[in-house]
Amino acid sequence: MSASHWFSKSYTEAKKRFHESVNQLESLGHQVQRDSLSLDLVGPDGEDLTIDIAVLGSLTSNKLLLYTSGIHGVEGFAGSAIQLSVIDMLKNQKLIKDYCIIFVHIINPFGMAWHRRVNENNVDMNRNFINTHSGEPDGYKKIDKFLNPDTIPKKFELSFYIDGIKLILKYGFTNFKQWFAQGQYTRPSSLQYGGDKLQKGPKLLIDWLRNNLKETQMIFGIDLHTGLGKSGYDTILISDQIGEADYELLQNLYGSHIAPLDPNKGVGYHVTGDIHSGISAEFPSIKWLTITQEFGTYGPVTVFKNLRAENRWTQNNKLNDPLDIMKHWSRNNLLRTFNPDSRKWHESLIVRGKIVFNRAVEYLISKD
Repeated sequence: MSASHWFSKSYTEAKKRFHESVNQLESLGHQVQRDSLSLDLVGPDGEDLTIDIAVLGSLTSNKLLLYTSGIHGVEGFAGSAIQLSVIDMLKNQKLIKDYCIIFVHIINPFGMAWHRRVNENNVDMNRNFINTHSGEPDGYKKIDKFLNPDTIPKKFELSFYIDGIKLILKYGFTNFKQWFAQGQYTRPSSLQYGGDKLQKGPKLLIDWLRNNLKETQMIFGIDLHTGLGKSGYDTILISDQIGEADYELLQNLYGSHIAPLDPNKGVGYHVTGDIHSGISAEFPSIKWLTITQEFGTYGPVTVFKNLRAENRWTQNNKLNDPLDIMKHWSRNNLLRTFNPDSRKWHESLIVRGKIVFNRAVEYLISKD
């Protein structure tokens, strides 16, 4: 079966396939618990937007794998495909015992359905899991006018390259990357906005976890992303605050794919309000081991240019119909930036997604 088989064409299709796959697992004898967390929003076809959860195995187990996708909307097409392929793989394996797996399918269904990376409030959900929503990187204001023009975009603008080069020469690429990407909480219509409060999606997920993680002692978290790095290559991003023992453990599991969230040491950067930091802080008595599996798509200039164009269009267009807004070339470019229509890319994701998942499961099984 081609790896492209697992990639859905829409949020609605991905959601339907996720439920069907989980139903098939249950029909094979797997213990399954399901939940759908409604955002009270609809997609382009009037479909309900929900965060869908499937638990395989028993939540009374003291160790689990938390496997999440779609926190960045359009990145959910890839995350969903990997999750679907993993569920299919589990159909041919023994019933899960002594641990459980929590699949969280599309944390930001609004972004996936409407081809945005952010949610309905222009919030980057992976900057929203934080208690204090205030402030911005010291250098954000220095590059704000370049990041967030108040006009609609054109497909090609020479000024983008000229002005961008000037800023990078003035401040350095590492500073520019960090100031842009870290997360800001003062400019609601601008890029990398983390919100002024915890958004409904994160709140629903945290509340669900509070109600269900009663006996959990250990969690291995994997969050699926696309965008950073060489096309098709997955970087395993870990917190730069991780302890030495956990760093060594993850390096033994994933080798040279490991990279810290440090702008000076690879494709990553320091972030505020990410999902793993936020959720682990809610459950301090649980032992956490967390990674972000980030699959590269295009070069950083292309990724940034298309992020900028889409937000610029969304914030400055004069249209009233969200369907008309969605049809703009900048939305399609954003979709393809984070979900390339390439069989080779699809193959890399499915193969490496399963490898990283299986090694996490093997680690959990090995723990008493």
